[in-house]
This record gives sequence, C-alpha cells and structure tokens, in this order.
Amino acid sequence: MRIKQWIGVLAALAISPMAASATDTLDGKALYEANCAMCHGVTGEVSDFGKSLKPFPARNHRAIAKLISRDEMRRIITYGVEGTAMTPKKYTLDALEIEAVIDYIKTFDYKPNLANGKKRFEAVCSTCHGIDGRAITGIGAKNLVYTKLDLTDIVHTMRYGRPGTLMTSKRHQLSNMDIADVASYVSSLRYMANPANGKALYASNCAACHTTPADIKLIGNAAETRSIADLSDRLLDLRIRHGRHVDRAGKKVEKLSSDSIQDIMAYMRASTN
Repeated sequence: MRIKQWIGVLAALAISPMAASATDTLDGKALYEANCAMCHGVTGEVSDFGKSLKPFPARNHRAIAKLISRDEMRRIITYGVEGTAMTPKKYTLDALEIEAVIDYIKTFDYKPNLANGKKRFEAVCSTCHGIDGRAITGIGAKNLVYTKLDLTDIVHTMRYGRPGTLMTSKRHQLSNMDIADVASYVSSLRYMANPANGKALYASNCAACHTTPADIKLIGNAAETRSIADLSDRLLDLRIRHGRHVDRAGKKVEKLSSDSIQDIMAYMRASTN
C-alpha cells in the first residue's frame, strides 16, 4: 500500500513541472481567436458580425490596445460590459488565460489619424473645450492646451467622463478609433505657450517687483527647499494668481487670461531651468 502511495507522489511531482510549463506557454492568440474574434475580428478590428450587434456594436481592440490599462482590460474581459453584448468571460477563461489574451491584445498597433481626430474633436468636444482646445467658452471646461493628462488618461476620460462635471462618457458616441484619434489630436495641442509673449507680459506685469524670474524668492510652505523650477504648473499658477504679492500687484494679474498666465509661466520656466 505504501509503495502505491509513493508511486502516486512521484507521479504528481513529475507532472507538476509539465503543468506549470504548459501554463507559462498559454497561446494568447489562439485563446483570443476562440473567445473574442467572432465579434472583435482576428486582428482586433471589428468583424461584420460584431458591427451588427445591438444596442452597440463591438469595439475595435486594435485602436486602443496601447491606450487602456491592463486593469481595465481585465475587468472588461472578466465581468463584461452591462447593457452590451460583451458578456463575462470568467466562466470560459481562467485568470491566467485572461492574462494571456491581454498580452496578445497589447501586441496590436494603431496609427492615429490626426485629421479625423481634429474633425471629431470639433464635432463633439469643441462646444465645451473650444475650437482650439483652450476652453474659452464660459462653461468651465478644462483648457486642453495645458492639460497634464497623458494619452491613457485622455482616453479614459473620454470613455468614462468625469463624475460631478459636464464631461460625460463618449464611448457610445465615438468609436474606439475616433477616441484614439481625438486623444492623439488633443495631445498634439499641448504646451503651445508662447515664451516670447510671456517675456513681454512679465515685463509689464511682474518686473517692477521681480526684475527677473530668477530673482523671485518663494515664501510659505516648503519655500526653503523649493525653487520655481520645482513647482508644478498648478502650484506655479496658484502662486501667480493667488500669491501674497497680488495685493501689491494691483489688478494687473487678476485681469490676465489663462493663456497669458501660461505664457508667463513658459517664460519663467525658460529663464530658471
């Protein structure tokens, strides 16, 4: 009896490494083709069947494969998307198989179409963010020229909106290709500040007290360890608009537009880096 038990133990030890090896070499492409391709297409581009799904067609995986996180992919694959034909795959794929599918999806590439991004931005986003992205619309939207969001964050915001704001989800209004194109277009608008104009604005609004940006002495929280170069754009903006110098600067700073402030900041950055 003991001999048989030892034989069973030895057999289990012999099989375990093989099982682990098989798990490590899961074929994500094959799993994707078996579980996803019918709707999303073999190459990540939606199949004819996927396009016909109601109430919403299947999504193009190729367009945003590099622009959404593994966590989001894992959640969608595991639990599906309520109100769509995307059903949970946790009943047909185990956790390691889902990771293998994600690995395969992440190999997809997409070249954004900035012309389409501009066209879709103007049609869907410009009402709040302005035709040039600077949000001079009075609605309270963000000035996208100076956004700190990266491509992944822009895509996430477009897909899910921002709770408590007028920014609503666009994932059923725009295709994944449109979202990828708009996100790339928005990213291309960033940091278009004009340091030369900032220099002129600094001279007329700031130089009477601060001869050059390098002469500015920070006061307040962490002033001993921070310089202008260490401040984020948000903190620098707050100090310009609401710093203790504002009372002494009269109404000049108060009247400066967001773009003017950004131009001044660009000049200050160039002068202190």
